[in-house]
Amino acid sequence: MPRWSLAPSRRSLLRDAAPTFLLADTTWAAFIGPTDEEWSDYLALRRRQGFNGLLISVLPIEHDRSEGGLSPYRVIDGRLDLSAGDEEYWPRAERRLAEAVEHGFTPMLVLLWNNFVPGTWGAGLTPDLVLDADQTVEHVRSTVERFARFDPIWIVSGDDDLNDETALARYSLAAETVRTHAPDALVTWHSTPTARMPQALADGPLLDLHGLQPGHNDDWDTLPRDLVRYYDDLAVERPTINLEPCYEGLGRFAGRARHSQADVRRASWTGIVAGAAAGLGYGAHGVWSWHRRGSAFTAEAVHGLPFPFSAALAFPGADDVAFLRRVVEAEQMLDLREDREVLVAEASGAVAGRTGATLAVYAPTAFPLTLRVDPAAVSEVRLYDLAGRRIDAADWSAVAVEGAADAGADAAVSARGVRLEQPEFPGDALFVLRLAE
Repeated sequence: MPRWSLAPSRRSLLRDAAPTFLLADTTWAAFIGPTDEEWSDYLALRRRQGFNGLLISVLPIEHDRSEGGLSPYRVIDGRLDLSAGDEEYWPRAERRLAEAVEHGFTPMLVLLWNNFVPGTWGAGLTPDLVLDADQTVEHVRSTVERFARFDPIWIVSGDDDLNDETALARYSLAAETVRTHAPDALVTWHSTPTARMPQALADGPLLDLHGLQPGHNDDWDTLPRDLVRYYDDLAVERPTINLEPCYEGLGRFAGRARHSQADVRRASWTGIVAGAAAGLGYGAHGVWSWHRRGSAFTAEAVHGLPFPFSAALAFPGADDVAFLRRVVEAEQMLDLREDREVLVAEASGAVAGRTGATLAVYAPTAFPLTLRVDPAAVSEVRLYDLAGRRIDAADWSAVAVEGAADAGADAAVSARGVRLEQPEFPGDALFVLRLAE
């Protein structure tokens, strides 16, 4: 089974000691939705596309799910009983993970979606599901022991605001329990788009990598960059993964629109170039909840009715993010960090990042861009047409700019820079520049 660890840089991940991008598909309802045959077909498809991780919630997300499936618990006399659910639930979950690992996937398992934790917004929606401290420890302990042989990455929280002391204490208790029973496993947390993990936790011993959620509504296009900035400014260096950019096909803005393939690319690449280059989560609206045609969906008013999983599995954004993984690995960009000064101000939302002698620039739409880079230092420029998943010809020239990025405070206004000419395709683009070290 593949084993993940932190790279020496502390900004990226190794899989069996080799630098590898973690590309996870979101299938929160894997334990309750698919039949055995559907699961096998799903794994074969995502493996061929290039995914190597799966995001799964150990317990059902009751406020945000498609109807049907088994349950691992029952509410009895107003109290959640984790031993009173369907007997087949846990054996089936183990079969799901065993087959996934055989296909080369690493499970990324959420232990406690916020519904099961006091002090959270989810607890307010489903108060009967909240576990007490003893139940929490027992659930985490038994789950870790049951699934440890699959070498998962553990996700302590699910969709939490990370701003309530009671909830943070409970998640911390869960993380401590994971550390006790799986001391070598990687641990992360999953949060809401508005969350900012308190520095004491973010720099503490209860996580190994940051898992961010820019999400699906306001600022879905800029939050991948802004969230990375927050975590990059903390004291402890950690790999960062954009676990939940906008899901392809998910409804947003009270039914006025759905996220497109292009939206997913923009949110994904913005986060990568800004520094969340260790990995990425992808979601198709209908796959993550394993929606069936004609079924009810508990969050339809929020997200819109999902597409049938069989239709959502064919969404083209999955191939876009698989191409993203191939480019990041081929260009050796796993340790990217945002360069906030190199781009001359422009309005398109472009973002730039560096690692070593590589400068990456993501352009969400086709405009010329100007960089504060000495043209004499540029040895090569490559241009990727991301919608076409291909390499195109890159044109660039030397220009005068207002101060070079590496110049001193007295830099002349006429410092030399690089103009990246407008690509001759209308979609988003990635420029990769090789610079003299």
